[in-house]
Amino acid sequence: KKLKAAENHVLRNVIYHNWINKTNPGEQFEFLEKLELDFGDYKLVITVPEAMEDALTLADDFDAEKAHLILLHQFGGKIDLRSDNMNTNVLWEHAIGHKLSTLGVVHQGDNVYSNKSIMLDFGTEKLEIRPGMDGVIVEPLDEV
Repeated sequence: KKLKAAENHVLRNVIYHNWINKTNPGEQFEFLEKLELDFGDYKLVITVPEAMEDALTLADDFDAEKAHLILLHQFGGKIDLRSDNMNTNVLWEHAIGHKLSTLGVVHQGDNVYSNKSIMLDFGTEKLEIRPGMDGVIVEPLDEV
């Protein structure tokens, strides 16, 4: 219900909340922990739960600044959370300011649909959100 409620809303902002491991300064590791889609009056925060790396879930009441401070304190600055506005990113620039016409499942052909990904259709732009081994993956949708 929460996902479908975003339909017919205009996408205002896209924020990537990147988890950063700075334990080894020569090989900093980061991944997209949470994807925040801001529709002005409605927000979705999509994440991959730690217990199920092949699933997506919605994060309720996510506070990026609080999560950032907790990680810094808990791991002594070696683990951090950085929030980046992605509105001008080539992946999102054609979706910003447009209405989300459909939020649904990804068709994989021959009456097969993915149960592990979400399709966002902004009319001129279609994106796929899916879980990866190290967080949320967002890519242009390759339609079958």
